[in-house]
Amino acid sequence: MHARSTPTAHQHPTLRTDSVMPHPHPTPLQIVYGSGTVLITTLLLLLTTGAGSVPALAGIAALALGLGVTVTLVLRTRTAPPGPAAPATAPAAARSLPEPAPRPAERPHARV
Repeated sequence: MHARSTPTAHQHPTLRTDSVMPHPHPTPLQIVYGSGTVLITTLLLLLTTGAGSVPALAGIAALALGLGVTVTLVLRTRTAPPGPAAPATAPAAARSLPEPAPRPAERPHARV
C-alpha cells in the first residue's frame, strides 16, 4: 500500500510561484502625463459645460479619471522596453533542432 500525500506548492504544477512575473510600476513620466490629463480634462469640461449638479460633476470626474488611466496605459505600451533580443544569426544546425521536452516534476519516493 502506498502512502499518499496532499499536493503542496512545491509538488503541484499549477501552484508554481517561480513563473509569476511582477507587474511593472508606472514610471514618473507616466504618472505626470496621466495626472496632467486628468487635471486638464477636468478643468476644460468644467469650464465648457458649466456643470453644477452632483451627478454631472461625478460624471466629469469619472470621465477625466478614465481618460488619464487610458493615457498612462497607452504611454506604457509605447515606452515599454523590448523583450530579450534574439541573436542576429543562429547557426543552421541550431535552428533545425527541436525544443527539448520539459522534464516531469520530481516527486518524493513513498516509503513502503
